[in-house]
Amino acid sequence: MSNDRTATVIVEPDPGGHHFQAVGAVTDLAHRFGPVVMLTSRAGIESPALDVYLGGHLQRGDLTVVEAFDLKVPPTRDMAAAAANWCRDGVDGADVSRVVLMDGDQALKRWWAVAPQQLRGLASRPRVIFMLTRYPARLALTDLTGWRLRGPKAVLALMAMAARTLHRAVGFSGREDTSTGWIVKRVRDPHYSSAHSRDRASHRAELGLPADRLLVGIFGAVDARKNPPLILEAIDAAGLDAMLVVAGGFDDEVRAWADGLDESDRARVFLRDEFLDNEVLDRFVAAVDVVPLALTNNGPSGIMGKAQAAGVPVVTAGSRVRAREVEATGTGIACELDAASIGDAMRRVVAGEVVRADDHLSEVTAEEFAMTLLGVDAEGRPFDRRSAMTAGATR
Repeated sequence: MSNDRTATVIVEPDPGGHHFQAVGAVTDLAHRFGPVVMLTSRAGIESPALDVYLGGHLQRGDLTVVEAFDLKVPPTRDMAAAAANWCRDGVDGADVSRVVLMDGDQALKRWWAVAPQQLRGLASRPRVIFMLTRYPARLALTDLTGWRLRGPKAVLALMAMAARTLHRAVGFSGREDTSTGWIVKRVRDPHYSSAHSRDRASHRAELGLPADRLLVGIFGAVDARKNPPLILEAIDAAGLDAMLVVAGGFDDEVRAWADGLDESDRARVFLRDEFLDNEVLDRFVAAVDVVPLALTNNGPSGIMGKAQAAGVPVVTAGSRVRAREVEATGTGIACELDAASIGDAMRRVVAGEVVRADDHLSEVTAEEFAMTLLGVDAEGRPFDRRSAMTAGATR
């Protein structure tokens, strides 16, 4: 089946967050080298994110989407077996040269044990790449919780590499972090934004938001970790005459909170509980005065990147990664994860106390993200260890 084309199999059962947006970036690059297949779940097939982020690829024939799993988090053995089957059969007459797990943190726990059996007997082993979305890139020596998370993942990655079932692992770093990484390569999350705060008035008019009110925004996949009740409490603690805007797909806990708001609170909260396509989401972010991120996952945030690209200040709590990022880029304030601290930080950014950095880091494009993930340049040539082409390298 050998020819000049090589196929890519992307395993992404979970459409949540901006997962499918990342799939689109990888598809743009991988399609230059041959056909691309995405193995997803029933939830992925049914998600509106499929059309929003991947509809253009489907219409152009750049990407084939296959419902391969019943669950958004299928057993690791099932993911390895599904990928191996495509490797045996090939894609449109092309050999599968790479298999990419776009959210590999959970699968990494058992991949070293189950993948060798599934990949055994393949005429040509694919290059297997894991994207780790919850791998702390930089840690203080005293951050015992972070080291307990990072250490085992590094060991598991090495075990899978020793078993020749993993060839490259990549994890998100803060946008100020320009190092390349060793076991797990680092990539800065791309800045995706089609809107800017300079057009705030028109964005508010289009979205039905008040023109002259101070707006505080929580966006994206809005689950309980984003703490809408805490942000509302922080607005009160700071004495801000502000409206809280919560827009995106709510989880059950946030929906219950929204349904339980009393009349006075409901009058100062704008709610939009639905999946937002990318352009609408960008306009929401660009329409508000401050975006608070009060969540404890110690990693970068896609919404934070949108806010930075849109010129909207950020208040972050619960993550040293995000704290270093706003401190280095001058795009917000880091604070403690409590109502008083968050409220004080929001009051300060609204008053213009954020000092924007003079020397901004260049933004990471979707193509650079995909090149770093796949470990190839735009022509498909592999990087060497010192390559300056990676999105994490100093430019």
